[in-house]
Amino acid sequence: MMRRLFLSLLAFGATLLGYAHTSQSSQSSQARPLAWRGVMIDVSRHFLPIDELYRQVDVMSHYGLNILHLHLTDAAGWRMEIKAYPRLTEVGAWRTRQVWKDWWNTPPHADGQDVGYVRAYSDSQNGFGGYYTQQQLRQLVAYAQDKGVTIVPEIEFPGHSEEVCAAYPEVAFNHAEMDLANNATYQFMQTILREVADVFPSPYIHCGGDETATQKELYHQGIRRLNAIVRSLGRKMVVWDEALTDTEADSTLVIMVWRNAELGEKALALGHEVVMCPSAWCYLDSYQDAPQTQPEAMGGYRPLSHVWEVGQLIAPMRHRLLGVQVCLFTEYVPTPQLLQYQLWPRALAVSEVGMGRTRSYEAFRKWATHVSDSLRRVGINAFDLRREIGQRPEYGRRVRHKALRAKVRMNGRCHYSSAYAAGGDDALTDGRQGSWNNNDGRWQGYCCDLDITIDLGAERTLHEVSIPFLQIAGPEIFLPQQVTVNGEPCSAQPHDLPYAICTYTLRRKLTTRYLHIQAQRSPRQGWLFVDEVVAK
Repeated sequence: MMRRLFLSLLAFGATLLGYAHTSQSSQSSQARPLAWRGVMIDVSRHFLPIDELYRQVDVMSHYGLNILHLHLTDAAGWRMEIKAYPRLTEVGAWRTRQVWKDWWNTPPHADGQDVGYVRAYSDSQNGFGGYYTQQQLRQLVAYAQDKGVTIVPEIEFPGHSEEVCAAYPEVAFNHAEMDLANNATYQFMQTILREVADVFPSPYIHCGGDETATQKELYHQGIRRLNAIVRSLGRKMVVWDEALTDTEADSTLVIMVWRNAELGEKALALGHEVVMCPSAWCYLDSYQDAPQTQPEAMGGYRPLSHVWEVGQLIAPMRHRLLGVQVCLFTEYVPTPQLLQYQLWPRALAVSEVGMGRTRSYEAFRKWATHVSDSLRRVGINAFDLRREIGQRPEYGRRVRHKALRAKVRMNGRCHYSSAYAAGGDDALTDGRQGSWNNNDGRWQGYCCDLDITIDLGAERTLHEVSIPFLQIAGPEIFLPQQVTVNGEPCSAQPHDLPYAICTYTLRRKLTTRYLHIQAQRSPRQGWLFVDEVVAK
């Protein structure tokens, strides 16, 4: 009864405003809808009550989203009852800490078995977590089908499997990966996937395949063996893009592209069906507004406008794609309310792109704002676009100062990472400042102490030197322990928050040709990310 009431309120709110998804074709030109218009929800890192999944199906269905990709298993918890292997839920569904961050940052402990070290799992009496029974999932699947939403299950293989290795060490290669050289591993997976296929009638089963650190020589053979099992069940196997090879013989795999958009074109050329969810646009475990005003997230700045841009990114290949999807991994999403906040209205961008609408961002944002208002009225904790602060004010501005275009020399073994070069050797004096996002091409990243010398070209008199540093705790970017200019300590007011930008400043008269800048990493090590060095 409550679910029907929620749907009635949702429909009334959207219809009253004239913004239900079915009304949009008249407002803008529209291409062919993509078959896969998806939302991925990770229920491993933080277990969600089953009622919340019903609620998300309701919202998705109402706004033209038709695939709910359930990330059911990962190191943090196995969330589906498997009758043949009860220890997957007896052990793997429960852990010693409720909040993922606390659990993940607790050192692993020896379990007394040959698989090395495992993280601390527990039981239903003493642990935190939970799982869905097969009956619960069957009912959810049937409800979603009635709403036009297909639920695609994901069972991770062979990596992200700490919980599997803890429960069934006989199929473990190490503490985190299943053994690809062991025939018992494939018998184990075949039994599991038979039960999965029996519960989920989806044409697709997602089998992970990402971020496998070892067994490289066996990886693609293992993926092929698992694909044969999935195909024997009459299903298509979806995998993350690490499984992409250079051979058309593997083209029966559906490739879910997350690392970079170029892999989409490669996969299409090899004959694969492709779902695009490039992380820089489609991962919602990120800040959607000025980060210091938002709940802690994994990192990055990904507002609605940036998610919407995935439509432009995939435009050249759109007519060849199976679909597009946003993904919400939940390391920093411990509650249903925060899940709603991170999903909506950003997930509406997949409706926009997937349904083939081509209106301007301004028109889309106006619609999304009204949808967000409507969702909050019916109890969905959507982000309020009317209060959006937006981009860091310094971003995009050209700052003029006495070190502008000065040459920068790296000293000793200090050097920036090629992944975060921000334009190269002289990026810290090019006059361009960074955004809220560490990977925007403006912040320069160092996985070492900073030790640079800036050559001003001639002796100059300065009165202030300032250097901004970034902290994003999720990807282990931390403020420095100390910063000096020509041996003198800079002053600052650092805040040990999940996200912070702190400027370290030396204020005194300084007559010199060279600025020798050193920054010592945090005791937690990690990364240093530095912005424009401004000399006045």
